[in-house]
Amino acid sequence: MTEVEAKNIGSRQALISVGIGLLIAQLIMTWFSSDAGLLKGFLWFVSFGYNLNLIIGIIIMLLSGHFFGRLAGKEILIKKRNYLWVGFKYGMATLLTTAFLASWTGFFQEGIDNIGTNDEPFTDYIIKPLFWVFFFGIIPVFLVGFWFGRQIKKHEIK
Repeated sequence: MTEVEAKNIGSRQALISVGIGLLIAQLIMTWFSSDAGLLKGFLWFVSFGYNLNLIIGIIIMLLSGHFFGRLAGKEILIKKRNYLWVGFKYGMATLLTTAFLASWTGFFQEGIDNIGTNDEPFTDYIIKPLFWVFFFGIIPVFLVGFWFGRQIKKHEIK
């Protein structure tokens, strides 16, 4: 197996894993928004008001998944590293990179005007989203990351 093949396999599996992660995020948000009914809970983003932030977050997550997936493919298939921990490591890297970079959208839209006030925009727009994404994402990333690593490992030529 060549390094290019390994990277391509990792990227492909990462994009599938990102899709699964986005589905899990949708289910979590539907669950917490279902007080007004299942349909309104499922369509939580319609009344959320931060659609640009979500779109940018999804784009960043797909790009991060592609980038980190290529690294994971190389580590698992070429360097023969432990596929479970590599999958988890790059799953966390994708999640936290996405949360950090996507948080800047809100910071530049609303928070930057509040620098120097008592609002603490850096905390509100960067630190808090990172915490909550980590808090709700650690278990799904653990599960999807292990699955992701295993899917890459299945492509190994015996």
